Amino acid sequence: MDHLDPVQRSLLITLKGRAEDFPPEAPILGDPIAAQITERLDVDMTRVRLTTGVPLAIVIRSRMLDRLVTDFLRRNRRAVVVELGCGLETRQWRIDVPDGTEWYNVDFAPVMELRGRVLPRAGGDHPVAAALPDCGWLRDVPDDRAVIVVADGLFGFLDPDTVATVLREITGHFPHGELVFNAYTPLVARMIANTTTRSVGLPKGYRGFGIADPRELTARCPGLRFVEEQTGVTAPETARLPWFTRFVARLFAHWPAQARRGVWVLRYAFGAEPGRV
Repeated sequence: MDHLDPVQRSLLITLKGRAEDFPPEAPILGDPIAAQITERLDVDMTRVRLTTGVPLAIVIRSRMLDRLVTDFLRRNRRAVVVELGCGLETRQWRIDVPDGTEWYNVDFAPVMELRGRVLPRAGGDHPVAAALPDCGWLRDVPDDRAVIVVADGLFGFLDPDTVATVLREITGHFPHGELVFNAYTPLVARMIANTTTRSVGLPKGYRGFGIADPRELTARCPGLRFVEEQTGVTAPETARLPWFTRFVARLFAHWPAQARRGVWVLRYAFGAEPGRV
């Protein structure tokens, strides 16, 4: 893993969170492949420090994104999925992927090489080695189908210009589709170099990309239309948490600014709406 830079090594954070899950006797996500991968990697996973609440946040946001992707694939036959910053994501094995779906996993070349060694190839899978904001790879992605772009744990590590460039390229390539990702507030983005991320080498003082309001992104990329936001405190998985955690979640559900500092998932649409001219 020494050949990966600190941002690329952040894939270990989400991988460990999914592998550990919570609680182990009744997992929220249920991702056995993630646990298998951790055993194959030549890395001491105990050095990846997941502070209190991080594993739970990882699996809840993964479930939230899984639901959004599943719903999109149900509504759009023969769709395209683009997983930006895929790392060692295993979503293809967690959800029901309809026949005819094309899945493009995009990440840095060293990450894709690692992914190819520790993960099997799923049907319809297309590995893409690319360094954002370079989007030349889009030329090889079908532009005659609906697409859902997923970015789990990616945008928060990029600078604002890179995020805007990537989104403009994507919205200009596909006729219609959706974008779903976990967002960070400006405060959280400024604190992204925390105990957890620094344990994989992220330097102190590193600043990520954050927004205070979902509509800030539509101003940066006019091709996007804001559809909805979801927060972890309103996710159905919170019903399985200890009573005090549920109590705090109910309080934060009425305080959007605070709720957004936790798990915050945004959904946007772009292009012509299906069925409309």
